[in-house]
Amino acid sequence: MADLSAELAQRANTINLNAGPSPLPDAALLTAASSLLSYPDTPGMGVAEISHRSPAFDQIMDNANNDLRTLLDIPQNYKILWMQGGGLTQFAATVLNLLAWYRIKHQLKPEDEVDALYAVTGSWSAKAAEEGARIGVNATKVVDGKKWGGGKFNGIPQAEEWAIPQHEENARKPAFVYFCDNETVDGVEFGGVGAENAFPFHKFDPEIPVVADMSSNFLSRPVDVSKYGIIYAGAQKNLGPAGVTLVIVREDLIVDLDEAVPFGGARVPSMLSYKNMASSNSMFNTPPTFTIYVCSLVLRTLLTSPPMPLEPSAPALSPLSAFADTKSSLVYAELDNPSGFYVGTANKDARSRMNVTFRLKGGEALEKKFVKEASERGIKGVNGHRSVGGIRASIYNAVTLEQVKALVAFMREFRAKEESA
Repeated sequence: MADLSAELAQRANTINLNAGPSPLPDAALLTAASSLLSYPDTPGMGVAEISHRSPAFDQIMDNANNDLRTLLDIPQNYKILWMQGGGLTQFAATVLNLLAWYRIKHQLKPEDEVDALYAVTGSWSAKAAEEGARIGVNATKVVDGKKWGGGKFNGIPQAEEWAIPQHEENARKPAFVYFCDNETVDGVEFGGVGAENAFPFHKFDPEIPVVADMSSNFLSRPVDVSKYGIIYAGAQKNLGPAGVTLVIVREDLIVDLDEAVPFGGARVPSMLSYKNMASSNSMFNTPPTFTIYVCSLVLRTLLTSPPMPLEPSAPALSPLSAFADTKSSLVYAELDNPSGFYVGTANKDARSRMNVTFRLKGGEALEKKFVKEASERGIKGVNGHRSVGGIRASIYNAVTLEQVKALVAFMREFRAKEESA
């Protein structure tokens, strides 16, 4: 293998704070790089060259699934699916699969409409609600964060303020309730830094499946999977490279989509069927094999080399949760400096541990200067999402504590320089 010392040195001098694709653990990348030329289980063939039907790839899938079950303590009545198309495809796939399940369950007539509930707390959940309505559910917003926030997505109302519809005992309930656990664009997270506002499961009828988009905080803390009907996450934040989306779905929600057609269900592309994916071990077609392989390496790294010691009997992801809290709190402490030079865009009770979003009181020109000088210091990817502007520091699992400290040191130096100018 070629000498990578120069590349590793350059990598060590770069702090990658992109919102996604984002940094991955060095150990996983080095193993993947070597395996591209010759994979140990298939000498002479790289891991990206082997058949997805081979015993070697079967083992990769088994390793990934087993490690994921260990990390999240996934119950046996949940299936793990590796799908393509990203989170935007899951905006539709979750709806289509749950609509089929619901229509079969209730033996609906084709003209019968189906209700669904959406907690809209940021840009991505807003897009998900729009897609759900476009596909055919009556998408009711139990939360409209933009209205609540005065035209901006900046927080999450307390559960008592949610407009959750009440249903008579024998009435049909909504097919599902949907939320985005962490809004990457807006820096808002359920149960984020110092937050008491975790998703209010207790406010909803337990018969209604809960669907969660966890794309940007997946694997950052323990999750009680049994509370959810479906969890999905695009890989390109904490799990691996872009190109695969991880879906965890409760078995009883998986149905043959064609069986829903007599009850008003749509003809759905075979590739979007959870049943097809589950019955084929996610190999209904050729999956993104190399991406899944890198994900398997990342999962193994999280198990064997957590960033903080694992306390006895604590959930496997507890060290990553503590790590995320520690890193993000350092940045938020600088945002809360009394000078008011940096202005956080998310309310303090809903701050994301993954995506710290803020503005500079000097305006857009100063923000551009901040991004430029940060880049010159090796701090990359801190410009805010194009739809909202500002600054965004994404501090996913692979971002080290030392790198976050370097970011905060730069922020302090930049503030001191501009305030004295």
